[in-house]
Amino acid sequence: MLRCVLVTALAGVLVLAPCAPAADLPPHPTEKQLAVQAAMVSAREHLGAHRPTEAVAELEKEISNADGSTAFLSLLREAYQAELAQSEKAPVHDQKRTEQLQRRLAILNGKLRPAHAPVGVAPIAAVPAPNLGPSLVPPSVTEEPAAPVSPAGNPPAPTASAGAAAADAVAAFKNRNYVDADRLFAALGAARLSAEQKAAWAYCRVKLAADRVNAPDCPPGTAAAAVQEVSEAIQLIPPSADLYKVAQQVLKAAQAKAGGAAAAVPVAASADVLETASFRVHHGGDRALGEAVAKAAEANRKATFERWSGPPGGAWNPKCDVIIHSTADAYAAATGKPAALTGHASVSLTNGHPTARRIDLRADDPALATNALPRELTHVVLADLFADRPPPKWALEGMAVLAGAPTEVERYTRTLARCARDGELRALAALFELKDFPADNITGFYCQSVSVTDYLIKLKGERHFKIFLNDAQRYGTPQALRRQYNIDGPQALEVAWKRASLTP
Repeated sequence: MLRCVLVTALAGVLVLAPCAPAADLPPHPTEKQLAVQAAMVSAREHLGAHRPTEAVAELEKEISNADGSTAFLSLLREAYQAELAQSEKAPVHDQKRTEQLQRRLAILNGKLRPAHAPVGVAPIAAVPAPNLGPSLVPPSVTEEPAAPVSPAGNPPAPTASAGAAAADAVAAFKNRNYVDADRLFAALGAARLSAEQKAAWAYCRVKLAADRVNAPDCPPGTAAAAVQEVSEAIQLIPPSADLYKVAQQVLKAAQAKAGGAAAAVPVAASADVLETASFRVHHGGDRALGEAVAKAAEANRKATFERWSGPPGGAWNPKCDVIIHSTADAYAAATGKPAALTGHASVSLTNGHPTARRIDLRADDPALATNALPRELTHVVLADLFADRPPPKWALEGMAVLAGAPTEVERYTRTLARCARDGELRALAALFELKDFPADNITGFYCQSVSVTDYLIKLKGERHFKIFLNDAQRYGTPQALRRQYNIDGPQALEVAWKRASLTP
């Protein structure tokens, strides 16, 4: 049944041949299977080389021959998700292609719904968008509105690049590329926007929030984040505007879906905030610390993407909020986490796409910038790289710890031998099967996870380790070890790892 639905629903991308004349023999079932297998092999190669569009093309040619194969459909889903992620990060956003991919993923997931707005939400597309003519793009920097002076000090004077950024934001808006327009307007800040540009920015935020709320499987956390987004957008437009009325309707629908859920990033607007392309750093009045963390966050984000996958595809939208708490007690009181922790990260996902990113840190941690920040930022980046399904806990924690300070990594390495003597380590086959943090021997779990991750990385590098994790999700860990490292399963890895890591 799924095969029939796919062939019918994806007819826009398939050319179905007419019935062959009686004299022509139909392809033998073996030939069909060979064609399907060849397409899957080719698609995996394209995905491994970050060419999801080519992978999709290879697979779609064989949909009618796949006969509902679970492995085929799983790979097709992965290819669609990869192309969707790449498309949304591209400098020029193809909204039509994005909608096609989202529809096909909905078909695969069995969640296709008629395209209509939920009750109580006016279709946002029916609202006339603000008309941004060329005269509304600042022709010179002297015509830009002056930013107010904050208690923390004077803002930087307008530069020529601000006018160019406004022009880019307006161009993206006119092209209906609302994701990029939102990011570009946000980078400028409301103080440097004209009234019309503020309305355009508000339109982007309300439109994107409405799209999330309109999704048939919109979870309460995502709806709560939409409540916050629309609430902030409303501040940019006058109450008399048509958009204001629609925003109120979207807000009401989002509140209904959110129920009692809190936004994943419940951060109030404040003067003690520094913004970069991908981060909002809430520094609590310590501007010097905020600037240092903002600079380190952008540098670490770039380095983390390049370490595990490749250059980042663009700035984050939504941005990642970095909350710096003054003390361990303040951190514990605000987050409910133990005061002994130096930080933690959280990411909210909807249909494999981040809708909120947040990192909480402590200002009294002397290794904030060198250890806690890169460690927690790795968690946030990995949510992008493994949007469909996160890696296992042992790998996730191992990758995060290895991003931190060398002295911290060395602490785990030194403790490993003690854990081995005390019987706190697991057989690697058991470690790989853990779905969550273990209830016992947590120190041994962390030390072993860091050590095994480091061992595999040293064999072939970080990016190859990520490919191994992708393969493990697809084929299972034993087969992934054979494919990527020529290691005959977890037991063989355990022998080699112990020889390298635990032998004096």
